Amino acid sequence: MKEPTLESLCSGRTQYEPPRYMSINTTIEQLLEVEDNLGESAYDEDSMCFGFALLGSEDQKIVSGKMKQLHFVDFGAPLHCLVIAGKTHPVEEEMLDIYKINEENDHDTVC
Repeated sequence: MKEPTLESLCSGRTQYEPPRYMSINTTIEQLLEVEDNLGESAYDEDSMCFGFALLGSEDQKIVSGKMKQLHFVDFGAPLHCLVIAGKTHPVEEEMLDIYKINEENDHDTVC
């Protein structure tokens, strides 16, 4: 997120704050808190999700699982992306299974 500094807003010179990123873990915490407050049943801790980190790099991480499982995964350094899956097609289910978190130990991942 690119935001101007308070000083630059006051002086009229464009100067930006250092970039800030939100982790998947923080995103899940905030989403669950919002859903708990609003109660609209848009998603819950059992909703299927994909977590992506550093796509295209040697250290990329792709994990699928329930929101409550992904909450405890260490995705490493940014950039992160969280996708909440809706209704899925059988082909999509196969892809979810390839990257599915190890259900015996929620902290171990397949990829």
